[in-house]
Amino acid sequence: MTLATGDVIGGYRVVRLLGAGGMGTVYEVERVDGAGRYALKVFTRDHGDVDELRRRFRTEGKALSYLRHPNLIRVHELGEDAERGLLYFVMDLVLDAGGEVRTLADVEPGEVDEALLARWYEQLRSALEYIHASGVVHRDVKPGNILVNANGDAVLGDFGISRFIDGELRRKLDVESTMEATDIDSRTVMGSVMFLAPEVRRGEKATPASDAYALGVTFYRLLTGIWYEPSPVADGLLDEFGRGWVHALRRILSVEPKNRLPIPPIVALRNSGKRRWWLVGVVAAVAVAIAVWVGRRVPTPPQRAERPSSQVAPSVESRVPRDRIEQYTFDQFFPRHTESSHK
Repeated sequence: MTLATGDVIGGYRVVRLLGAGGMGTVYEVERVDGAGRYALKVFTRDHGDVDELRRRFRTEGKALSYLRHPNLIRVHELGEDAERGLLYFVMDLVLDAGGEVRTLADVEPGEVDEALLARWYEQLRSALEYIHASGVVHRDVKPGNILVNANGDAVLGDFGISRFIDGELRRKLDVESTMEATDIDSRTVMGSVMFLAPEVRRGEKATPASDAYALGVTFYRLLTGIWYEPSPVADGLLDEFGRGWVHALRRILSVEPKNRLPIPPIVALRNSGKRRWWLVGVVAAVAVAIAVWVGRRVPTPPQRAERPSSQVAPSVESRVPRDRIEQYTFDQFFPRHTESSHK
């Protein structure tokens, strides 16, 4: 069942449809008393193991009502419309500066600079460390589940297949444990395939380390524009980016779960990278000064007679693309730094 604009459910009036997923539909709603606008998620799944999915939907609502972090969606109210038979929860309305729903899946590689990517990475790293310390594994970290708010911050949502690894927390929230794989041959692997850690693909249970791996795949995609699959070529592409990215992503994309935690930060390493590039700049300036000094000491060769205008040779700029000219005037003498050059 879908709701139409103007419908009222649980004291909230529907403003517009925001989107639909595997288990629920999300609407922008406003309090009938005018006290604010929120997002309302309604359980709409009508096939499969509906009872199990309804329990999972309640679990998501309870988890988000318990967890409190600036980069997590917060649930304010859980309820059920008995007349319509609709289970729902009310949560923060997360819209971008233009008033629309935007996720990291809408961000094209190269669309934003590395500084903003690093900011999002740090916010999500903090959010994951918080939920892991609270006894929760997200299990579905991916660009489509990460919203961008009006301040440009990243907000993690969709805890529909989260796993509670802390028994006390399960009892405290009175939630059912989510599905676990009991039979390797007939198991149901929870999560999005492209973001699954190697051990989860093998049928092992998801852990905080597998969330870290999914975070790595997400940012590898945002940086390079391709999906990550373990290989020397894939790892080598990281050398095109800052040292902080190389260090962090190689760790959380490790095939060994124990190597991924704690999730490494970007900021401190990015600062050390700035110091490195400052040194490169000094060396470049000295080299240019020497070149100018040498140039002054070399006699100027006799100038050739100018050709008639009809026989003027094409300029360098017209024969060589400008980016190639820049390459020969800088990269030829100061090669791009990579991790291997410091080993």
